[in-house]
Amino acid sequence: MPIDLKLTPRKDALLLGHDNMLEVLVRATCPAAPEMMRQRRRLNIAIVIDRSGSMRGEPLNEAKRCAKAIVHQLAPDDFVSVIAYDSTVDVMCPAQPVSSIAAICAHIDDIQSGNMTAMFDGWAAGAEQAGIYTSQADISRILLLSDGNANRGLTDTDQIADRCAQAAAAGISTSTYGLGGHFNEDLMFAMAQAGAGNAYYGRTARDLMRPFQQEFDLLKAIYALNPLLELSAPQGVRIEMANDLALTPQGWRLPDIAYESEAWAIVRLHVSQTLVASGALAPISLLTARVTYTIDEDTTGSAHSNTLALTSLPQAAYLALAEDELVVRRSQEVRFAEFQRHAGIAARRGEWHEVDRIMALAREAARGNEWLLSSLESLERIARGRDREHFSKEATSQSVRRMKRLTSADEGISYSASTEDLRPSFLRRRDEEGQG
Repeated sequence: MPIDLKLTPRKDALLLGHDNMLEVLVRATCPAAPEMMRQRRRLNIAIVIDRSGSMRGEPLNEAKRCAKAIVHQLAPDDFVSVIAYDSTVDVMCPAQPVSSIAAICAHIDDIQSGNMTAMFDGWAAGAEQAGIYTSQADISRILLLSDGNANRGLTDTDQIADRCAQAAAAGISTSTYGLGGHFNEDLMFAMAQAGAGNAYYGRTARDLMRPFQQEFDLLKAIYALNPLLELSAPQGVRIEMANDLALTPQGWRLPDIAYESEAWAIVRLHVSQTLVASGALAPISLLTARVTYTIDEDTTGSAHSNTLALTSLPQAAYLALAEDELVVRRSQEVRFAEFQRHAGIAARRGEWHEVDRIMALAREAARGNEWLLSSLESLERIARGRDREHFSKEATSQSVRRMKRLTSADEGISYSASTEDLRPSFLRRRDEEGQG
């Protein structure tokens, strides 16, 4: 069953005789998981662990514990490699099929803390190891964990992100896990975005296990790989992407989509007055969308939306139209994420008056949305402590995840702001029923 692609406008008409800005929700929804879920994706995981001196003790021990937990969940026909880096890089476990979990975990146990942080070199070794089995696996991903700044080898954010994008184009995505208060969030979040993966932040090492587990669950349940969103509009309509999605020559890169979930984006259409000056006699074509994606190495898919076409109404009739509630909620999330990002930047500069001003705007943007308000309260508590590093990283991390995330295809699901568990509903049901 193919992906379902829908376009939903915030209002079902345009304002006659004026320039218009219309928000449109684009939803790419995957089908439900089969009753007998087909054999899961064959995974190829490169685990890259920072062992620099600041990781000594509990941080490194927890990183190793997370890595071993992932290895224990791999199947015999999966592939895994383990790389450790400080100022130098060691391939602790070369890429191989998961034939002996005990032997792989023994390699992880051998990792000891060292010196400086050659993050790019560690990532590059992970990409090299993952590349050995990319053609034999359905999903190849680097899981990069670091608590520090890159200070050896290549350190330029744009150049590293470009290398991550090249790897993603070759089938090797990157997810990053930032730990503590001193890692470079601009670099690690840029790597995840360009690398078509996910970015996470843990205040302590013990915070890492849950995102590791959620990422692994999603990898096992992915239906559509590398989805790309193409948007087309006629002359007189300008398209603005509100979500922070990477733009490629083929379109905007959506996150991989799991069964029973959807990827979505808010698009702002700027419609010229000339298009809506002729009255309400005929609908005006505004937008069409197409998503292309990969199912497996032999199968690709595509989905096309219907053309969004709206009539124009005089002011009284236009103002009387109700707004679509789901589009309003998704627009709230995007605006909220924009405020979070700006607040994180202000905190990094130590501009706490600006942080407080932006947080007040964020509270207004979140009005009526209990999930966003709960998330905001946690940020406000951090802001009151004036902890520059903690706030900037938490705000930026939440913004990145909110701008590029899956939602349950079941709009009745309630999300937990405390855990940010955004997995598809069937995965949560499985865990709640004790089947995980």
